[in-house]
Amino acid sequence: MENIYELYTPEELEMIHNSDQYTMFYAIMGQQLIDELGIEGESALREATRRYGKDRGAYRRQRHLDANVKINMKNLFSIGSDLPADPRFHGDQLRLIPEERNTHTLRCPMAELWIEEGYRYVGRLYCEEFHPACYSSYAFGYTKVGLAKTLTQIGDEYCAFNIVLRQEDLPEELKPVCFEHFDPYYTGQTHSIPKAEAKTGFNLLTLRVYYYMVEVVKERFGQEGIDALIHGLEKAAHYAADHLKIAAEKMGRTLDVAFVDANYPLYWNPDEDPVWEQYNRHGAKELLKEAFYPILKKDLGL
Repeated sequence: MENIYELYTPEELEMIHNSDQYTMFYAIMGQQLIDELGIEGESALREATRRYGKDRGAYRRQRHLDANVKINMKNLFSIGSDLPADPRFHGDQLRLIPEERNTHTLRCPMAELWIEEGYRYVGRLYCEEFHPACYSSYAFGYTKVGLAKTLTQIGDEYCAFNIVLRQEDLPEELKPVCFEHFDPYYTGQTHSIPKAEAKTGFNLLTLRVYYYMVEVVKERFGQEGIDALIHGLEKAAHYAADHLKIAAEKMGRTLDVAFVDANYPLYWNPDEDPVWEQYNRHGAKELLKEAFYPILKKDLGL
């Protein structure tokens, strides 16, 4: 692995730290569900990942509709991304038109980290479930997602995406919503949609994927499921603290609350996070406060 501290600016490093912590939060929590709950735990993780994907797709769609942006593949992948840009990511965009996006991902930092840390299987699960759910949800359920190769699959050298939205598949009322040539009175995008920033972007992703894990586990399991979530949160807290310490040392920074808030996706004080106003159900925030934060703060000495 490259030495990121020799290659990237402090601002880029904050983005990388948030990205890697989000990546590992999902992996640690997901693996714990599989380890403790078996095949039913994996089923719950897959469903939670799909719900998370559908939520992100619907969120992107609504932001586009609010800005009078047509709901199609070109706009999905070029206007107002909810995933902060990672400088380590590298891919070839082979085709991007309203009906289709065809790409090869040559380097994915998430896949690299999952493999390095021993979570390849959970990473593969994420790829299988998240992408179809997200892109289909964005376009009202009419997107077709082809994922022929993934970097989380042994033997694959890249991720091969072919994502299509065919106008012929749409009902008449959605054609002008998705494609300009069906809307002769279209006046264009009304306002810009900013790309996601490191902290706020990954906070929104981490909180939501965790929320849907809690939601599905509480639907399907009793105390056994809650215990699995608690054990996952405890492990995630230890991992977060260990890597925040390393990050502060490598950057020559003081390990304080300000550093943690800038380099970890979840807020230091969850009661100050406005995103919880929408997702504070199933006791998700309370469980996080009880099982995750005490360990994180103790390990960090803060």
